[in-house]
Amino acid sequence: MRDQHTEPVPRFGGIALFWGFIFALSLMLWFPFEQRGFNLHSLSDNRLAGLILGGLLAWGIGFADDIFCLRARWKLAGQTGVAVLAIGLGFELQTIHVPFFQSFSLGLWSWPLTAFWIVGVMNAFNLIDGLDGLSSGLTIVALSFLATLCWWQDQNALLLLILVLLGTTLGFWTFNRPPASIFMGDSGSLFLGYSLAVLSLWATEIPGEGQTTLPILILAIPILDTSFALFRRLLKGIPFYSADKDHLQHRLIAKGFSPPQAMWFLVGTSVLFSGLALFAHHETNHQGFAYLGGVIMAYMLLYWLEYDVIRNPFISLFGQNDHRKRRNLMLALGDLIDGFLAKDPDRESIIRSFHYWTELAGVSRIEVCLKNSVIWQSGPKDDSHQILLFRQGVWEVRLALPELSWKIDSDVKGDLLERVSLALMKRLEQLESPHVVHSFNSRKNAEKNRT
Repeated sequence: MRDQHTEPVPRFGGIALFWGFIFALSLMLWFPFEQRGFNLHSLSDNRLAGLILGGLLAWGIGFADDIFCLRARWKLAGQTGVAVLAIGLGFELQTIHVPFFQSFSLGLWSWPLTAFWIVGVMNAFNLIDGLDGLSSGLTIVALSFLATLCWWQDQNALLLLILVLLGTTLGFWTFNRPPASIFMGDSGSLFLGYSLAVLSLWATEIPGEGQTTLPILILAIPILDTSFALFRRLLKGIPFYSADKDHLQHRLIAKGFSPPQAMWFLVGTSVLFSGLALFAHHETNHQGFAYLGGVIMAYMLLYWLEYDVIRNPFISLFGQNDHRKRRNLMLALGDLIDGFLAKDPDRESIIRSFHYWTELAGVSRIEVCLKNSVIWQSGPKDDSHQILLFRQGVWEVRLALPELSWKIDSDVKGDLLERVSLALMKRLEQLESPHVVHSFNSRKNAEKNRT
């Protein structure tokens, strides 16, 4: 995982990825490869321009986010603009061949679905880039199988183009694999995501007939992870762009995999899905069974990783309403925690109000310490629970969270627990300070004098 790095790791690998690809592609255009049947000049000028210009814009959006941390709405607007540019330069879904069904024309849905595909794949590779070597490793697998399809179909020019990007990514992966010495950042993941989105459409279409659905199998792992993340956040009632720690790689590590093992497992699973794509392409009369096998593999993977919505769909779906209410109350009280605790006049009341909030947050055990002595505690001890410790002055708060509680709200829970715990210790310090005691005694004396 990225948080396991003890030393700072540069995250501008996207610079090497994009500009290395442009440099290598320039050399390929300059050398006379047409003598061997690899004439890049035979490629569609519009599509080649769409790949390069769109890749530049995708890289630029990611680079700006790496530097300035753009808001999600601006990133999404920029990605949508890149998708529209790609559509205008020839990457447009018009007819799709769906297994078990006949081909059908998209009509008015052509542009929206094409933009959805491009933006979706860009974000899929951006979201799954949380483990050393994972996003670049999945890119290598996808490009390798796209190159195989081009080779089978004698698309030599497109094959050479894909091999240029494959070589660039492979060179970067040698530094990005565990333990990574450089991260690709958003600039690299968005560039690779965009490139795969358009190249997968380019390499898997049937000339004169339309687009196949092979890219769904070739990019199954990032698509599955992102689709399930969006579905999970929708059920939780949180913004789709919120971060959490419940992705496929997190579940694998929770099962005891090391980060390198989790990376290799997901890359290997991607190879299996891509193998089904090759089978579907080669055995057109049985391609529906390849997709059915992909659905079964996806279900088995999610079931094995113990996602509640897969194992207990009805309980999980119907229980989300109560969770949303608790979560909204937790967030509302967290924002007003200073005023919430200020209403309590003594230490016992303050800590009990804090205890009420932590129950909403799913905390299993609390210890409040003064000068390293426990003055209040609640909940059983469990060594498997995650321990969070906060200190301020002579006060200390220790909180224990079950793994499931942390995963459900990991997008906000860490910062929120820190904020509320610091507010508790600040309030306890105020109560213990001589100034507060003096003011309290003065108010009592004033009341006695009035009576």
